[in-house]
Amino acid sequence: GGWVFGRLWAKYPWWQKIKFFGRPQVAGRRLRVVIYLLFLVSLGALYLFWRRAGNFPLFAPDPDAFRFLADNQVPGAVNYLAQLARLFIPLAFFLIFYEGFSFRRHWDLAAISLAGAVSLILFTSRTQIFFIDLWVMALYLFMRRPNWRQALKFYPAFLIVSILVLALVPLYRQYRSYGADYLSSVTGVSIQSSNRLGAALLPIYIGVSFNQQALLHAQDYYHTHPLQHGRVSLDIFTNIAGKLIPSLNQFKSNFDLGAIFYSWWNTGTYLFPFVQDFGTAAFFIVPFILAGLLALIWQYWRANPNFLSINLYAYACFFIVMTVYLSFTVRAEMYLDLFFIFVIYWAVTTWPKSA
Repeated sequence: GGWVFGRLWAKYPWWQKIKFFGRPQVAGRRLRVVIYLLFLVSLGALYLFWRRAGNFPLFAPDPDAFRFLADNQVPGAVNYLAQLARLFIPLAFFLIFYEGFSFRRHWDLAAISLAGAVSLILFTSRTQIFFIDLWVMALYLFMRRPNWRQALKFYPAFLIVSILVLALVPLYRQYRSYGADYLSSVTGVSIQSSNRLGAALLPIYIGVSFNQQALLHAQDYYHTHPLQHGRVSLDIFTNIAGKLIPSLNQFKSNFDLGAIFYSWWNTGTYLFPFVQDFGTAAFFIVPFILAGLLALIWQYWRANPNFLSINLYAYACFFIVMTVYLSFTVRAEMYLDLFFIFVIYWAVTTWPKSA
């Protein structure tokens, strides 16, 4: 898929005929205002979250149980806006990389980013932190084009802090919710090892391998149950539109998730919802189509390295890495993120005055 569509988009770069996609200049002052607005909105949403839920997952006696409870108590829009740091932190780094870092000019962005990181830790979500890590690291690579010396200065320092947070947050959450030996108790796989590196990497192996098993369970399930024919993939839209147009609720998916997942495992790979929709055919069709979309973003970035293409490509890098863990195509935040990226691009970019 990548090879076929890569050649196709290189031969027919249709986006170059649409003026909207070619705006090259970023108005730094406008982008800074947008970052401030997103930061202030997130603060208001954090307060609303606390008022509705009464706490944050980090401080709850059982963080995992509290997260599910809060999903029912807090409107989805408030939940998303409370975690807007997932957007304004990468945007702050974009502006820093775009202008070249100066503490005098960018201390405020550094402070906002630090406050945003703290706010995300309140939700004990490893995915949110990993999301920002990959986005920022991709931005640095695409925008600064570092040599080896520069890369060795930035990435190790950034990764050390990130990995510490990425490791400590889920360990703390699991310990509070399930005890010290969570993975071993639910999987039957002992994570006790005299090899410290092996013990550290084993939970990652368990996550990837059990996601693959969940995918195979879905394939087996739909050998004896009707396929959803697109309903699962479209659930995110029918769930919202169904509140306005009740007749659309008939198109919602209908399946027994408990018959597919083990009771203690609830994630699959990016293919999982597509297997529910199209069965075994999803293994062949969906990777080909997604490769075409990713190749389109790559070609767009190569031909027009502007605010939109750079951020879309950085976002795609996160999507690619996370395909082994879960499917973002059925999560509302992905579509909201992309909507904000396009709107912000429209708001903060301009054409040269001579154009």
